[in-house]
Amino acid sequence: MALANKKSSDIFNKKTGGDTDSKSISTQKETEIKNKFDNGEHVEDNGMFETLAPTLYAIQQLTEDVEEIRRFVTSEITSITTSQASAITANTAKVSLEGGSSTAISFGDLVTVPGKKGGKDTYYIIMTATKAGLSKSITLTLI
Repeated sequence: MALANKKSSDIFNKKTGGDTDSKSISTQKETEIKNKFDNGEHVEDNGMFETLAPTLYAIQQLTEDVEEIRRFVTSEITSITTSQASAITANTAKVSLEGGSSTAISFGDLVTVPGKKGGKDTYYIIMTATKAGLSKSITLTLI
């Protein structure tokens, strides 16, 4: 499943010069906002807090969701090594069963064909046996 397009937009930005728009603030203004947040001013004013409480609760839930996504990405998704990437590119995972200097059985790539059969993707495994210069292949169709 692909990542959907972003739905949210900036609450504010730090665009400068000719790029400024109605949401642009200065670095100084951002620092003021950050300091007020860090000092807990958004919860000190009881009247303001009561007005903002539902929104602050929703933002807190979003923050926790983002942190869970970060935890998952950090712990569950790993990168591959250069060696692994090269092996994949070279397709070194093919298996050959040697039966002497002139006999070999090899299993080729799993091939996906763009067409569908009965509404399902069609896959093929191509197997080749070679002996004394003679080669025979069979294609196994997986549906």
